[in-house]
Amino acid sequence: MFLKHHFAAASRRIISLLALLSLAILLTGCDKRDGDEPAQASFETSAPVESRPPELVGAYTSLQSGQPAQAFTSAHAFLQAQPDSRYRPEALYLCGQSLSAQGDFERGKKFHEEAIDRAQDRNLKALAMLGRADCNYGMGNFSLASRQYHWLQTMYKDSRPLHQDEVMFKLGMSSKKAGNPEWADYWFNQVNELYNTGAYAERARAENSHFTPTPEAHEKPLVYYLDAYEFGKPEKAEEAAGALRSKGYRDVEVVKTSRSKQAVYEVHVGKFNNRAEAGRAQVDAKLEGLST
Repeated sequence: MFLKHHFAAASRRIISLLALLSLAILLTGCDKRDGDEPAQASFETSAPVESRPPELVGAYTSLQSGQPAQAFTSAHAFLQAQPDSRYRPEALYLCGQSLSAQGDFERGKKFHEEAIDRAQDRNLKALAMLGRADCNYGMGNFSLASRQYHWLQTMYKDSRPLHQDEVMFKLGMSSKKAGNPEWADYWFNQVNELYNTGAYAERARAENSHFTPTPEAHEKPLVYYLDAYEFGKPEKAEEAAGALRSKGYRDVEVVKTSRSKQAVYEVHVGKFNNRAEAGRAQVDAKLEGLST
């Protein structure tokens, strides 16, 4: 059921993409701030949709009409014929969408990952990231999918082709499948509160374990923090914090406090959505020689 609605949502995004492409020529040079270069038009082009590569236009049309195999054939033919084209990231994205619509999530994910690496346009990169998360969901990698949906919800709220109710609903579904029902209910409630007349509101209510929103369910679930302490010198604390940041942890900070009237410096890491993530950070901290 989730995947059936996923394909319907993908079609809705294709319509948004086509609208963006049609308006691209109007967007060139807009949204210019002092000292900035003109903003890139959507998907790196100032050409209207009808002048774009016919293979890509055909792929968009086939996806919208429910013919993913034909869409893949068109987009993949373009990749082979035009390997150095500036439209290559779009073609990669279309291949990924076409394959995932056919249930081939593993291959679809690979095309999306290459599209993410190559895309210069923020909107296209966001859509490829969503496609990758959908592929992970389809393969049953629910924890990874939930983290990727959460990244999109946090960092790409301004991306016009993304539908935030869809992202939030999928974040809730992947969290639920990953065994984190409190976090899932929080996002289902967010969908219901912010988009109560949207396409996902009724489904969010049905998936909510409480069935009807309650004040307790509106509260964010517990988050976890890791303390790695303590250092007598700020330089040592900053060195330890830098080692953790280099491993990809965010929200790492050095906090000055006192012990027996002596200044000490603690390294705080977090926040984490569950104990398992905090535990992984604790292992990394111990490998750096930090007591936690």
